Amino acid sequence: MKTFLLVEDEQILAKNIAFFLKREGYEVDVQFDGEEGWASYLGKSYDLILLDWTLPKKDGLELCKQIRKQSNVPIIMITAKSEILDKVICLEVGADDYIVKPFDPRELLARIHALLRRNETSSTHTDVGHLLQYDELKLDREKLLIIFKDQVMPLTVNEYKLMEMLMKKPENVYSRELLYEQIWGGLLGYSDRTVDVTISRLRKKLMELSGKKYFHAVRGMGYRFGGKS
Repeated sequence: MKTFLLVEDEQILAKNIAFFLKREGYEVDVQFDGEEGWASYLGKSYDLILLDWTLPKKDGLELCKQIRKQSNVPIIMITAKSEILDKVICLEVGADDYIVKPFDPRELLARIHALLRRNETSSTHTDVGHLLQYDELKLDREKLLIIFKDQVMPLTVNEYKLMEMLMKKPENVYSRELLYEQIWGGLLGYSDRTVDVTISRLRKKLMELSGKKYFHAVRGMGYRFGGKS
């Protein structure tokens, strides 16, 4: 049975979400503030984490950043903020997806299922071995890590999927629409910014790790991996 951590300070909403997910066959631990959520995360292994943005004691963004420093566990942010900038912020701190209040629990369940499927696919993808290499850079498909020489850095599920897709065919150009469709599972809710933010996070990680620029924007088209700027 998969186990989720739900951190949500609206207690009635939290209990309703937990009841719905338990009815669907998941185990759900519930906390009502960020500090308790962090303590739960440290004390147990979770398959997925649901974080409210506005939490007492430690807000969801800060908690997401803390978790992401240690783990690539799938994270869905729950927020009442619907502006595109707010959604971009969720992705920038490391969330894999977000859902805006109020929402139908069936939409949340669909997002959970999609994210878990992507996570399981990336964890079991071993068609040409568990390492994919370009130049001195390696992608560990089993551990969702990027490796440069003796240094490693963890990736989120979507970062891994995006990295793998572009790294398999270096110097091929991919449109944002195609990347979104392949990584996020369709064009429902498509936004250029979702792709741009994930690419930006990967660029930053690769630059910190290697000092090199691997992702390149192609004006009017999209992105490619590798080759010269």
